[in-house]
Amino acid sequence: MSRAYRIQVSEGVQRVVHVEDGVQGTIELLPILSAERMGELLAKELEKRGYARTEGGGVMVRVGGDNVTVEVDVATGTVTVSIAEDVTLSVSGTGTGTAESVEEAKRLAAAALKAQIDVAAAPLAEGARRAATARLEAELRELRPELDAAVSAATGEALVERARELGDVESIEGSVEEGNLTIKVRV
Repeated sequence: MSRAYRIQVSEGVQRVVHVEDGVQGTIELLPILSAERMGELLAKELEKRGYARTEGGGVMVRVGGDNVTVEVDVATGTVTVSIAEDVTLSVSGTGTGTAESVEEAKRLAAAALKAQIDVAAAPLAEGARRAATARLEAELRELRPELDAAVSAATGEALVERARELGDVESIEGSVEEGNLTIKVRV
């Protein structure tokens, strides 16, 4: 007659889940000056707003406190906003295994424990993903006016520069921030 062994295993586990999300869009710069010069003016405005140049100088980057990274390719106008982080999840569970050998009972108990922990961890991981996406969406709401202001400032600088190329600038009235800019040029 054989004997059945029943083994119960309880364990608390910490899992690290990598969570990431992102979105990409474009900003449009009017071709008032050459594309290179317009990109340089935009880069200068973004530097004023806390962005840093990458090694090649064509991409401006800012990393926020919520692990949100904003990259602006000033040559193409491509804006990439992404979030990436590792989240530690704490999960515990109990697995039971019954078999005719101790080793088989242990293996079954460990498999049951793993399955239970996987089931318990799934909603926690999804919650972490949703939280990351919510932070990304909040960053996007704040980012649009900032990028619009940088594009407007770069466009204003380009208009003044182009006016100087055309002739003698007699006066500049208004401001880009107000949305009206009048430049009088004597040709």
